[in-house]
Amino acid sequence: MAVHTIRIKTDNSSQIIDITDNVNKIIAKEKVSDGLCNIFTTHTTCALTTGEMGEGTAQDFLEVAQKIIPNISFRHGHDPSHAWTHMASSLIGTSLTLPIKDGELLLGTWQSVLLVELDGPRERNLVITIV
Repeated sequence: MAVHTIRIKTDNSSQIIDITDNVNKIIAKEKVSDGLCNIFTTHTTCALTTGEMGEGTAQDFLEVAQKIIPNISFRHGHDPSHAWTHMASSLIGTSLTLPIKDGELLLGTWQSVLLVELDGPRERNLVITIV
């Protein structure tokens, strides 16, 4: 088992960043041909998912993420204006476990590993565990 931490700097208040290459570089460094890769974010206002990075897809995903959270009177004591980002992060998810085959992530043709920034810009820490 190998554990790595990587940092991803985001540039906008909300954005999606393809981190597939970052993760595949770690897998290559570990020389793992087959196994599992877990990716975990240590933050409560960003998320991880797989998806397509085609034209307009990132913007569509972010708009959906905002709209799935109802406009309620949030009781979040720290800062109610960004309470929805905590909810969206929990709903989208903060970790992924993906198969490794032939030395890289086994993904579908249009799939990428995506970091979903919901409350940036920030520097995000991701823990990558290879088994």
